[in-house]
Amino acid sequence: MDTSEASHKKLKTALIIAGSVLLALIIGVGIYAAAFMSNVSAAIKMPDDAGKALEGVLVLPEESDDPFYALIIGSDSRNPSDLEAGLSDTMMLARIDPETSELTILSIPRDVEIQLEGYGSQKINASFTYGGPAGAVDAVSNLCGVPISYYIEIDFPGLISLVDTLDGIDVNVPEDIYLDGVYIPAGEQHLYGEQALIMSRCRNFPTGDLIRVENQRIVLQAIVAKVLATDLVGIPALVEQLASNVGTTMELTTAVDLVMKFRGMSPDNMRMATVPTFFNSHDGASYLGVVEPDFSEMMRRIDEGLPPVDPAAVAAPEEEPA
Repeated sequence: MDTSEASHKKLKTALIIAGSVLLALIIGVGIYAAAFMSNVSAAIKMPDDAGKALEGVLVLPEESDDPFYALIIGSDSRNPSDLEAGLSDTMMLARIDPETSELTILSIPRDVEIQLEGYGSQKINASFTYGGPAGAVDAVSNLCGVPISYYIEIDFPGLISLVDTLDGIDVNVPEDIYLDGVYIPAGEQHLYGEQALIMSRCRNFPTGDLIRVENQRIVLQAIVAKVLATDLVGIPALVEQLASNVGTTMELTTAVDLVMKFRGMSPDNMRMATVPTFFNSHDGASYLGVVEPDFSEMMRRIDEGLPPVDPAAVAAPEEEPA
């Protein structure tokens, strides 16, 4: 065998070895990725009973790029293994438009009065207490007059874990907050998990739950902005942290696809609003009544992909009294 033939044989052997190693790496990464996706999907899946009940009230979008609504519930459960325990401390309806990368989040104060079948006049968070996730979806769908496609639930440990995984969030705190020995002064603040939870829970304000709803929106907006700005390398760790504290009917592949579509979203494409309400006490209980026709007009605009409130109407100067 001459020198050139021997060199060619060695090169061929080296290429075969390199190719085999590369193939093994690809197979190994594929197996790891498949196992990772499988584990996360299993972790975020709703419990069977709740999942089956939700199937009866959720309406999936016809096409993958169609706008859809998702109900976001913040549960005060302290047990991350039981997302159905506790009360719905936070209730938000999100309209998500994958084609335009627009997100509208409507906060629903938990004291909003509804008529709950079998229970009469109730605060809307009672729909979760008595009917679980499916009851909450049904109540919000009836209140807002829109079909809901997905259900997402996160508990207190989940919020703390998420914010800490993001290395904190930047928020502008409207008013001083003091709860459970934690003080958060008004103004620009960088909050970590425990502080973000305190800001989301505190209702020690003159208007109680209404200020808390505003604070919850501020926290959520900061979280969404930080998640969508996360480097691709950091997304798997973020997903893994969330998995043990979040329950949802959304498939993991759908959720990841949405995150990728919304990455780099302009702040102008994220709109926030609150159900317009008025104080209404009767029969020994305090409720919030829904202001009409304002709310119906707000939902019409949201459903059409418009800002919840007409910017021109907000900017219009008030007429001077005659």
